[in-house]
Formats: sequence, structure tokens, C-alpha cells
Amino acid sequence: MALRSVWHPQREEVVAVHGAVATKDPLATQVGLEVLKQGGNAVDAAVAVGFTLCVVEPMMTCIAGVGYMLIALPSRGEEVVIDYAPRAPLSARPDMYRIVGEGPALIGLYEVEERANEVGYRSIGVPGTVAGLCLAHRLYGSLPLTFLLEPAIHYAEQGFEVNWYLALCISNAMEDFQRFPSSCEVFLPYGRPPTSSPKPAERLVQRDLAEVLKAIARYGPDVFYKGDIASAIAADMRANGGLITRADLEQYTAEVRAPLRLPWRDAEVLAPWGANGSITALQTLNILEGFDLPGLGHNTVDYLHIYAESAGHAFADRYHYLADPEAVPVPLRGLLSKEYARAIAGTIRPERRGLPLLQDRVPWVYYEGRALHDPWAYEERPRPASTIASSFPADGDCTTHFCVTDRERNLVSCTQTAVSLFGSKVVSKGLGILWNNAMLWFNPKPGTANSIAPWKRPLVNMAPLLVKQGGRPTLALGAPGGRRIIDCNTQVFLNMVAFGMRPQEAVAQPRIDASGAEVLVDSRLGEEVAEGLRQRGHTVLVAEETPADINFATPLALQVDYRQGVVRAGVDVFRRAEAMGF
Repeated sequence: MALRSVWHPQREEVVAVHGAVATKDPLATQVGLEVLKQGGNAVDAAVAVGFTLCVVEPMMTCIAGVGYMLIALPSRGEEVVIDYAPRAPLSARPDMYRIVGEGPALIGLYEVEERANEVGYRSIGVPGTVAGLCLAHRLYGSLPLTFLLEPAIHYAEQGFEVNWYLALCISNAMEDFQRFPSSCEVFLPYGRPPTSSPKPAERLVQRDLAEVLKAIARYGPDVFYKGDIASAIAADMRANGGLITRADLEQYTAEVRAPLRLPWRDAEVLAPWGANGSITALQTLNILEGFDLPGLGHNTVDYLHIYAESAGHAFADRYHYLADPEAVPVPLRGLLSKEYARAIAGTIRPERRGLPLLQDRVPWVYYEGRALHDPWAYEERPRPASTIASSFPADGDCTTHFCVTDRERNLVSCTQTAVSLFGSKVVSKGLGILWNNAMLWFNPKPGTANSIAPWKRPLVNMAPLLVKQGGRPTLALGAPGGRRIIDCNTQVFLNMVAFGMRPQEAVAQPRIDASGAEVLVDSRLGEEVAEGLRQRGHTVLVAEETPADINFATPLALQVDYRQGVVRAGVDVFRRAEAMGF
């Protein structure tokens, strides 16, 4: 008997034979599906989707954004990461922002003068999206780039009807847009946000961006990084106090990397290497591997307590140790070693929270100067001089994710972002390019491992995953949602691999998040679960998830079922998202 009318929304799972696409926008999903139907492979579809989302989901991603793409090609026996993460401009300096106080949890550790690392030209990092998508196409695509960019060009040039969520996001960003006339021309063309209702909705048109996309389609990424567009970008930055120069653009390259690989029971989890959220997701799974999770019961107090403790230990390490491993020493092998995970798991008590009391401090501040564990003891390398990493755990649903599979069962899992909602809020006049605000991910305080340095990569939250079972790639999953991406992806993985759920059921389940000072509990889990966690020593915050209230990350998942010869896809039940197959 229910005493409260709790909302439990559901979606029908997609089951297809030849291929499937799952994205955060129905227009982009349709684009990806049409590419597959035209004979394109999963990478072709992913490239088309990635560029299209930069047009139709600009609050989440942009061509001057960043990302990671995981690709599995079973016919070639190959799995790779396309790394198009951001870099600080060559002229960036550790003390380039003036700190005026501690920042709110949504932003990071410190607030800087005029929000200069969050909004405006000085918040912009060197972008990677064009380089990354074009590199994926060059290495693994089969259809012409001109064909794959046609949908993005169409929606930029002809416009598309604004949906309610985009209209809401533009309204939320309106005050910042008003600082930049060229941004107002695109997103506030009527002097106000476009309306989505009544139908037909007003259209968002981005003709200058369409011309840039046409140039990329015709000439490739060099026109953006080394050609006329690069010159125009450099001039715009120079005129408005930005740090990006032509030298920054010319030097930037997307990179092909081998993925990190974590054996987990009878599965293998693949994730991008580097300063991202996947390290923490893998460490959480590593700690949990030693527990009988099915025996604890799905989403019981027993299970969620063990999960919250395991994730809490992983986040404590994240907030102290993680940064760009190419710039500072980071104990990646130690953090992901099985011995280290078993040592941490041995400290977890099933009846009581064992993590330190934070004394009314958020964990990224608490662990800034103190280490909970010592992963360097599990490294083969010698221990370095002491460093402090200060992660910037930016929240918010300001990212996008998509998954694709094709007839050959190639799999793609890709996360892209503008960083914050509409990134820096800057649109370059005459180019229509919306810019990231990747400098927000750095610590503006000098002297920490995640402090600003020229050409350094910041610590980011993106955490796309691929999973192999029986030696074959079977799962692609990921989510937008700031630092809450990490706990989201690990729980969706566990729902499918440890508890045997299919994609739609797995992504629809209520979750918790243990990345902050409180354990955030989805209200659909019920008060008994929340109270049970309190009884075990957790500080609990119950949050209701709705289409407009984004308290948790919003996942997508795609599964290849080799036994039945089908692919299955599931998407978040609260937001604009769609999976389609054929």
C-alpha cells in the first residue's frame, strides 16, 4: 500500500537487429540511424551525431568543445580512445585569475573575480571537438565527411524548432548571454529566449555556424585549426581579451590512445586514460568487486551502504591525487591495482559508515590537503615529492553522451561537452562558434596539482565506458551530469553486469550519489532506504528527480546480445533522449 504518489516513469526498450543509436536529442538519434541505414558504420554515425548535437543541443556541446570517444571494432580486434580533451592556452598562468572567496559547490573550490574562469573569453580552453570527430572519421569512417556533416549544416542553416528544455536553458543563461552581443544574435534573436509552445515553436537558426561547418566538411579540420577560420578565431580572441591564439590552434591535436582496462569478474571494463572521471569509476568498481552484491540485494540498504562507502573512498582519492598525469605525478597504477582495492574494501564495515566525518566541509576541500589512503605504495615507480590535487567537481547537466552500434557490432561510447551550460556563453561574431569554458575545470589557486599551467589538461568529469564479456564488446554506456556522471555510470554498469538487467531497466533505476558531503538519494528509493542509510552513519539528502530538476546524471546504455542476435538500447526516463534501431 502506497501512502504517496511517487512518479516512476518508464520507456520502452529498443530491440533491433541491424544497429541502434541512443542520444540525448531525437533529431540527433534520427541522424545517426539514417547514416547506419545508408551503409555507414558506427563511427560514421557517431561523427554525424557528434556534429549534429553541436547544433541542436548547444547548451551541452559545441564544435569548440571537448570530449572522449571509445571505439570497439571486433572485426579488427581493436579498441581505442579518441582523446579530444581540452588544454590550457600556451599563455595561461597559475595566477591568471584573482580569487575573491570560496566558491559554491556547483562551481568549485574558489570564486574568481568577475567569474572570469566561468563566463567570457578568458574562460575558454583550447577546443578539441572538431579535431576529435574528424580524427575518428579519418581512421575508422567509411562515408565521406561531407555526407556526415550534411545534417548538422541543415539544422544550422535552416534552423530547428526549439524544444521546451532548450528554451528553459536559454532563459537560465539569458543574463550571461546579454554580456555578448553576438551571443544575443544567436540565442536571443527576439530580445528574449525563443518559445517552444504553442506549436509551431520558434526556430533556432545558426547561419554563421553553418558556413563554418561547410568549410570543415569541404577542407577538413585544418581549416579550423590552421586555415582561414583559425585566423578569424585568433582575431576575435585578440580583440576581446581571450587567450586562444593561432599557435594554440595549430599545436592542438586529438590523440589516439589505448584504453584503460579493468578486469571485473567475468567482464573487462574499458575507459579513457587521463585526467577524467573514468579513473574514479574504475576504482569504485574495483573496491566493490570483492563484495557479494547480488547477495546484498539490488538497491537495499545493505547494498547502497557498501556502494556509498566504496565510492566515497574512490572520491577521496580523486580529490587528493588526480590531475593531468602528463603534467604531474599521478599514481594511476596504484589507484587501479587489485591489491589496493582489496585493502580499501577490508576497511569497509557492513554495519556502519567508516569514512571520516568532514566537519561541515565538502570533500573536495577536506581532502585537498589530506590523503585518506596511499596508492603510491602500490606503484612500481618511486614516490614523488608531495603534491596536492584539487578537483573541480562542477555539477550540472551540461554535457551530452551517445552510443552507437552497427551490423558488424562495432560499438561507440562518446561523451562531449561545452563544460557549463552553453560553455563560456561566448559566440564569435561572424563565425557562430559557441565556445567552451574549460578553464573552469582548473583550480585557480597556484601550487596544486590541478592548478593552471600552459598546455596542461584539467581534471574533467567525463567517464564513457565500454564493456567486453566473453572476449567481445557487449556494452556501451555513459551520461552527462557533472561529477555525478561517475556514480551514475558505475551503478548502471552494476545493474547490467552484476544484476543482469537489460539497458532500459538499468538506466531507469533510481540511484544514489556519494561524491559530495551528503549521500544524495533518489526519492523513488523510498524513505525506508534513506532512513536505513542514516542509521548507518550517512548524512542523507533525498532529492526528487523530474524533467526540470536535474539532481542526478542522465544515462544512456546500449547492449549487444550475441546469443539472440539483437541489440538493445535504453535512455534516461526523465529528459529529452531517444534510442532508435533498425
